[in-house]
Amino acid sequence: MLGYCIFWNATLPQLEAATLNHINNKNQYGKIRLWGSLGFIVTVTSVGLIMDLTGPEAILPSGAIALFLLFLASLLMPNKKLAINGPTNKESVNGISAVLNYKIVILLFLCFLMQLSHAPLQSFMSLYFEGYGYTNWQIGLLWTTGVVCEIFVFIFAYRLLERYTLSSMLTFTFTVAALRWLFLGLFPDQIGLVILTQASHAITFGLYHAVMMQIINRLFVGVYQIRGQALYSSITFGLGGAVGSFISGYIWSDIGKQELFILVGLLMLVVSIISYFISDRLVGKASQ
Repeated sequence: MLGYCIFWNATLPQLEAATLNHINNKNQYGKIRLWGSLGFIVTVTSVGLIMDLTGPEAILPSGAIALFLLFLASLLMPNKKLAINGPTNKESVNGISAVLNYKIVILLFLCFLMQLSHAPLQSFMSLYFEGYGYTNWQIGLLWTTGVVCEIFVFIFAYRLLERYTLSSMLTFTFTVAALRWLFLGLFPDQIGLVILTQASHAITFGLYHAVMMQIINRLFVGVYQIRGQALYSSITFGLGGAVGSFISGYIWSDIGKQELFILVGLLMLVVSIISYFISDRLVGKASQ
């Protein structure tokens, strides 16, 4: 797992940067990213069926086959250098610190908290719903609902990116995240509200990720682009997810299950209020 994480996290920001440089209209990123969501659905469905027949022994061989196919697909990527529309190699001798400023640091911290708030979902959602009497089939359906809605957002995200400012959409995703966790914590036995919270995954992950790709692409240009993607990925998905999972475990065990989601909901409510007042200065007011 250590080796996998090292190589995966080293490759992912390069792939994101290459993707954004390859497409002419950066707002079309979502139409490429949605295939990852489709892959998630196919994997969960197919491996689940295989596990029903063979048990958990199917997980590692299935993962190995998928990663090997991913390696083969990577060989088909076009050999295209990143467009340098910013600092040259000579200007990058000071590393990523040369372009970091307080605005970027604050933005990354808000994104760190956003990913931290998702840790209870990723670590405990299935157990949480089991405790309220949901069947395995219902829990699987709830997971699928979120990913399907996420796909639709990726399809139409470019229209939102062309119409609304990045700062306003970023604040919107924070606000929806706050409402999502609060509803999950306060009304876990209300199936209608639970389905709504899962559908909002389209906003808290799909739209949020599409918006942040545009923001990182704007803030880190030229030779800094890959490093910016790596910084964003490691601080949010990496550090935010790890710290969030660690803290969530303590709250889950020592304070309470519902309280865990309520607390992260209140956290994101504070983040959304902060973002409302300062996101224009952090990101800028332009829609693209």
